[in-house]
Amino acid sequence: MSTNNNNEEISLLRQQNTQLLQQLEALQDLYSTTLLVEQHQIWELVTDEVPQDLQPIELQSKLANNSAFVESAKKIRKQHHQAAATALAESEAKYRQLVENISDLIFSMSVQGLFTYVSPQYKNVLGWEPSDLLGQTFAPLLHPDDFPLAQRKIQEMVETKGQRIAIEFRHLKKDGDWCWMRSVASPIFDSDGEIIGLHGAISDISSRKQAEELIKASQAELLALFNAMQDVILVLDAEGRYLKIAPSGAPLIYQPPAELLGSKIHEVLSSACADYFLNSIQQALLTKKTVKVEYSLPIGEQEVWFEANIASMDENTVVCVARDISERKQMEDQLRQQTENLAQTLQELRQTQAQMIQAEKMSSLGQLVAGVAHEINNPVNFIHGNLSYLEEYTQDLLRIIHHQQQSGNKLEFQALCEEIDLEYIQEDVPRILSSMKVGTQRIRQIVLSLRTFSRIDEAEFKAVDIHESIDSTLMVLQHRFQETTKLPAIQVIKDYGILPLVECYGGELNQVFMNILANAIDALEEWKIENAQLRIDNLTGLLTPTIVIRTSVIDSGWVKIAIADNGIGMSEQIQKQVFNPFFTNKPVGKGTGMGMFISYQIITETHRGKLECHSSPAVGTEFIITIPIQH
Repeated sequence: MSTNNNNEEISLLRQQNTQLLQQLEALQDLYSTTLLVEQHQIWELVTDEVPQDLQPIELQSKLANNSAFVESAKKIRKQHHQAAATALAESEAKYRQLVENISDLIFSMSVQGLFTYVSPQYKNVLGWEPSDLLGQTFAPLLHPDDFPLAQRKIQEMVETKGQRIAIEFRHLKKDGDWCWMRSVASPIFDSDGEIIGLHGAISDISSRKQAEELIKASQAELLALFNAMQDVILVLDAEGRYLKIAPSGAPLIYQPPAELLGSKIHEVLSSACADYFLNSIQQALLTKKTVKVEYSLPIGEQEVWFEANIASMDENTVVCVARDISERKQMEDQLRQQTENLAQTLQELRQTQAQMIQAEKMSSLGQLVAGVAHEINNPVNFIHGNLSYLEEYTQDLLRIIHHQQQSGNKLEFQALCEEIDLEYIQEDVPRILSSMKVGTQRIRQIVLSLRTFSRIDEAEFKAVDIHESIDSTLMVLQHRFQETTKLPAIQVIKDYGILPLVECYGGELNQVFMNILANAIDALEEWKIENAQLRIDNLTGLLTPTIVIRTSVIDSGWVKIAIADNGIGMSEQIQKQVFNPFFTNKPVGKGTGMGMFISYQIITETHRGKLECHSSPAVGTEFIITIPIQH
């Protein structure tokens, strides 16, 4: 039974009790009036209405009739009194049973705050026996923080003669704990309409208060979460009207929430932005899926970018969570600018690389030209040196022929032959002509090797004789293998296997051979320089500087070319960097650091092969080239 229903039933019972009391008082008044009437009637009979000459027997008869009337009135009064008392007793019993069985605590107290009635439920709920509280003041049972409110409410009820007061307070239990209670009290009036006390019902609301505290804590936590969030949370309807704006710690809000609520987005945003936003809202409502949008708004003097997720809440409303992404946009712009700068830098690097490649080609071309010049110089010098002798011999022979034609004198002819040493000329001219022929053949061979090395007429994959390419490269570098006054000659050992023609870019492959062989020669020269003194002291005890070139077919579809030297070698750290661009361990000005990088690209990227390096300090270095026979 709820507190309100209990109070209503109690009030009804009180009204019934009041009516019964009023009926009882009316019966008492009737009884008193009846007695007065009876006395007055008797008096009138005795004094006014009774004749002087009435006989005693007649008077006694009249009195007897009046007594019967009085007895009848008494009997009726007694019956009404008994019925009222019975009804009152039943009402009181019902009232007491109701009060003692309901879960609420029923009390009555005077205007001074003293308990005049306490229901048995005080024992069950608060632990107090009714006898502990009757005649005691209620003040010690209220929490000190709640007592002023209760006192003020009672005072207001007394002053205004109010009908009802309701308060919530903390009530002391007998075990010393406090519990939350709710009291609804009504005043008690006397016959003059003055308040003489109050009675009411108290219900335990501790569970509700705990739930309220939990809700309040949850709301506080949620509010703190909202305040900590940097997002703006909006609730809008299908027409784009702002319904709710959650609290948020977002530093930038387009407009104050009070100005936005009830407005439509077309009244707040630009037409284009509002249309875009409204379309997204309708899409979220239609698809029941989250729609992500990005938009910008002018806030103050800056353009602020937002990213929003729009999701439907029901058929006509959506929730929108918008986040300020201006910093991310700035970072994206910076990243885009950096990307553009990097692209430009990459373009410049490519141009630089092309220039370095061209420089490397020019370097190779320089070695080529130096080798060709050196190789051509020897046969040309040989031919040039013999030309003066050949010219002299030719003049002498012409003189002999001329003299013989003029004189025909045998003795003079014999003397002239002895003078010009005709016999020697006859022996030397064939030798000179033979030497000149050898020189010209050498020049032709050098030119042919130069053409084979450069392969300027091969700009696409063609079948190439790998051995012919290696030999042409060796011919170009021939001058660097020769012995000098301080250093012995470099021995080249060719261990060629049987190779088919290989599809490749012959010119680029020759550039790889040139770079590897040139590095091998540099390593041998460095090794020879470091050990020059040892060679002078003990020439037979040192290994001859050697380059070994081996070729073979592997796996039936690949060609392997290994170029090894017994030079100074490389450490493991240098081996890891040997194919890196711009890396060189040569003295400044001698190497560009691009030769092996370009060679690696030619083998791995252009020919889809492999280029490996194996080296040990003081032992030597070996480069292994593996390329497919066909592409």
